[in-house]
Amino acid sequence: MNSNNFWKLLGALGFSFLLPWLFLIVIPFIGASNAQPVAYGADEEMEGGVVAYPDKAYLRYGASDYGRQIYAAEGCAYCHTQMVRPTYAGPDMWRPGWGGREEGGFARETQPMDYVTEEFALLGYQRIGQDLSNVGHRITTSELMHRHLSDPKSLDPDSGMPAYRHLYKQSPYGEGLLPTPRAEALVDYLLSLKKDQKLPASMLSGQ
Repeated sequence: MNSNNFWKLLGALGFSFLLPWLFLIVIPFIGASNAQPVAYGADEEMEGGVVAYPDKAYLRYGASDYGRQIYAAEGCAYCHTQMVRPTYAGPDMWRPGWGGREEGGFARETQPMDYVTEEFALLGYQRIGQDLSNVGHRITTSELMHRHLSDPKSLDPDSGMPAYRHLYKQSPYGEGLLPTPRAEALVDYLLSLKKDQKLPASMLSGQ
């Protein structure tokens, strides 16, 4: 192969990688970075005085950045997703609680702007375990979440989830396990996962 053909091949390879990178990463990133919250209509009454989607205070309520780091370090994203798929791509919306609160019309697929407060979106890609986009609506107390992490089979004998006992320590009084700060942070993060803020009617009409 002469040098001229070599550079043509190298240029073609570079171009074939450049186009997907440009259209799949750069352009969507720029679009999401410039996106502005969409206001609710005058006739749309929202809970808690929320006036626009996405509401950053709503999305971050109870969230723990340290807990998110623990979630990533423990490899939770290997088995769990945080992305409710469109109905044409999978049955997530038909599974109880995965899409969020069904009462009040809050249950829905996740949207790109649901992740605006996250430096890294831990989407995951395998659904070995349940989707966790809205796990804060299914497991609502820290006590139950700690039990789920420390002894998942006590809640579901058929669960394939490993017990995260290393995040707990034995009580000196023989009264079971005590959560470490890492366990507390992880539970706070999991309880905060509620990606179901209702979409404004103007967005729904445009879909």
